[in-house]
Amino acid sequence: MKIALRGLPRVKLNTFQYTLKHWRTSFTLVDKITLVVIAFLIILTSFKWAQAANQYKNLAPKNGGTFIEGIVGNSLDNIDLGHLTKDGLLMVDEKGNISPNLASSWEVSTDKLTYKFTLVQGVSAYDIQDFLKKNPIYLSYATAAAVAPNIVQFKLAEPNINILSDLSQPIFPYGPYKVDKKSKSEIRLKRNSDYPLSKPYIDKFIIRLYPDQNSLDRAAAKGKVTGAVNLSNIPAGWQQKAVPLTRKHILFINSSKSYLKKTKVRDQILSGQKPDEISSLDVLEVNGEKTDADYEQLKAKLTQAGVELKIRKVALKDALKDDLPRRNYDLLYILVNEGYAQDPYLFWNSSQRSGAGQNFSEVASADLDEMTKEYRQTDDKAKREELMGKINELVAKEKVAVEYKNLETVYAVSPKLKGFSVSPVWSSETDRFALVGSWYFFEKRVRQLDK
Repeated sequence: MKIALRGLPRVKLNTFQYTLKHWRTSFTLVDKITLVVIAFLIILTSFKWAQAANQYKNLAPKNGGTFIEGIVGNSLDNIDLGHLTKDGLLMVDEKGNISPNLASSWEVSTDKLTYKFTLVQGVSAYDIQDFLKKNPIYLSYATAAAVAPNIVQFKLAEPNINILSDLSQPIFPYGPYKVDKKSKSEIRLKRNSDYPLSKPYIDKFIIRLYPDQNSLDRAAAKGKVTGAVNLSNIPAGWQQKAVPLTRKHILFINSSKSYLKKTKVRDQILSGQKPDEISSLDVLEVNGEKTDADYEQLKAKLTQAGVELKIRKVALKDALKDDLPRRNYDLLYILVNEGYAQDPYLFWNSSQRSGAGQNFSEVASADLDEMTKEYRQTDDKAKREELMGKINELVAKEKVAVEYKNLETVYAVSPKLKGFSVSPVWSSETDRFALVGSWYFFEKRVRQLDK
């Protein structure tokens, strides 16, 4: 017996079982075709629903939120907002590579004396030119000129690959944020609507001042700040990154002094021994950071050996006026910033022995001159590493200086912050904001684009 499809729901259970068992003879051809069509439509619809749902499973950053940075200090007057309110033509990315930023591309002449940078829309080459003329402290070794509204050209007297690193510094007034309000205890910044690059996701930044480290630690524990540098007690669950700085202490021996000219004498001093011809040493300390344990140990050894150390602690701004340009010291313990390029030319080339130069040991070596000059002129990474190794060996042989470990800083942020990334090395703490454009708090579901 054949049962019409419309009567199927009314059949008894045994009839239903019989029908399934003998489905080939229980349904008409029309019924079979109808069932196949219905099954196909169900499968197709289910597939489309699943496909549509999957298209919106991807998450993307969403705009909004306020980041609160806590700092310890007495005043906000001299705080450097760095990458928040300023930017570089180039940038140092997460891998430490020099990448485009305000400049979308650049060209280098064959003789490496001319660099041309094509700027992104919204950045004026004439503004870059005028800014550098008004602020000659930046890129003093290069002359900037606008050769087109969107192209700025730099001319160098001699090849210096470090210009790329220097142009990665946040010196131009094109930052992702601008100051909205300022009080004695905090600075409020809002997103810069005129920023020529991709706008940051976070709407507002607040820099909040705390009188001491304990106050800042308590604020972080209570969730009153979103991030801070070098917290004494990092709250559980917070994200943290330990980043080396390009700053380090160096102890220089002034080899221009008659009683310090002999390599043997300098070697004895660096070993903590007392040379026969020396009873006292004038030690100039230009340092705003915690001293190195190895340096303290060396001073203790020299004192125990019978050398009188006449230590003078001088602020950098004062030392630059007198002691440093005159090389008025026997030993100099100073905090230096090598920058991203870590250029040895600044400290060991004989052209830097006087005035504003940083060859504080007054060392003069034809070999060092040749190698430090070559280091500046090559962009081959392997060659630069090879040259740096040879330079360090020769400096160690001359016994004119001791380099201590690079300083390190720890930056911690709330677990609420997503997309947290920073450059692998900082020339200053303000570099913590170099990749701020990738940070965000909120997410939204977005449709997956076809590849």
